Amino acid sequence: MMRLRHWSSKLILSLIFLGLTAVLLSCAPTEAGPRAWIDWPTEGFETNVGATVTLIAHAYAADGVGEVRLEVDRQPYRLVSPDQPGEQFVEISAEWFAEEPGIYLLSVTAIDVNGQGSNPADVTVSITGEGPMFATTAGPEETGPAASETPGGPVATEAPTETPLAPTPTAPPPTGTPLPPTATPPPPTEAPEPPRIVAFEVGRSRISAGECVRFSWRVEGNPSAIYFDGEGVTSPDSRDRCPTATKDFELRAEGPGGAATERLTVVVVQPSPTPGDTEGPLIQNETGPQQMWAPDGSACRDDEPYQFQAKVSDPSGVLWVKLVYSIGQNPDQSGGMALVSGTTYRMNLTLPNLQGDGGTFRWHIRACDKVNPMNCSESGTHTVTIWGCPQ
Repeated sequence: MMRLRHWSSKLILSLIFLGLTAVLLSCAPTEAGPRAWIDWPTEGFETNVGATVTLIAHAYAADGVGEVRLEVDRQPYRLVSPDQPGEQFVEISAEWFAEEPGIYLLSVTAIDVNGQGSNPADVTVSITGEGPMFATTAGPEETGPAASETPGGPVATEAPTETPLAPTPTAPPPTGTPLPPTATPPPPTEAPEPPRIVAFEVGRSRISAGECVRFSWRVEGNPSAIYFDGEGVTSPDSRDRCPTATKDFELRAEGPGGAATERLTVVVVQPSPTPGDTEGPLIQNETGPQQMWAPDGSACRDDEPYQFQAKVSDPSGVLWVKLVYSIGQNPDQSGGMALVSGTTYRMNLTLPNLQGDGGTFRWHIRACDKVNPMNCSESGTHTVTIWGCPQ
């Protein structure tokens, strides 16, 4: 079994190797990447079966040594971590127990903190002698002559069957039989699965410009975050969108195991221009207040909404309708009118800033069609008198 260990008996030898190494490093051209070398045993070292071979090696990495890999005959044997991982120059000491005779190739590879490995440093050692022996079932020749073959001699006692002989190594391993190699990492634990998008739907996948559609979805698998069209949402949930051009909408669910995404495309059909349509929309039946009241702090209020309404139509479709108004000498202001039914547009306007007696409120309606934003039209201007509140 190998283990990290510092041997005081090898201290002087290590210091000599360390000094020689520093001199060599200062004189030799810089080599990119990690490096490793074996100080002991030397090439061709011999020992007997059962002996413990103490291996001393050094490793260097500019980014810091993360670990050192030991191999026997190019087979992983042990990963050794330095006492302080991340140091540029480290020394390791480990033991290898020679169980069988033969010639073995011991190798050391330095691996830096980024996972980059060096070229292996190799040394060949020779193990001589006989391997461990175990007794088998004793036969007539193994147990010596039988009593009948030796007249007058003592009766030989038969050796017990399957009894192992005493081990022959000169020195037992420090802690018994070496552990299996640990260089191969254990199989990774099963990673968590990403969330699952089990439903992602849109009311209609083909609409006309200016229309809105509703998206809905459902996600399972304990997501940590869900995004629709870049907006953080929940599950189950839904959102309305009013695209003005064909667009892809994405639903993304994120979790510890990764992310899942789904996309839906909404095709926006632009209106076909009506040949010869160069006129703005037709504005009819516009209505609004006949008079307005200014506050005097007593009997009437100025925060009641005033309703404006008109019918607007165009062969190419209506792009937008606005109410344009001004109070006294103030510049024009505007607000959008909503389509309430058919071609009827309406707006409720609250004007809390009406002031004084005999003032005027002017308004008109402006609309543009979908063929060309320049195809616009306006209604006539309406003037409303602003009165003080009755006493």
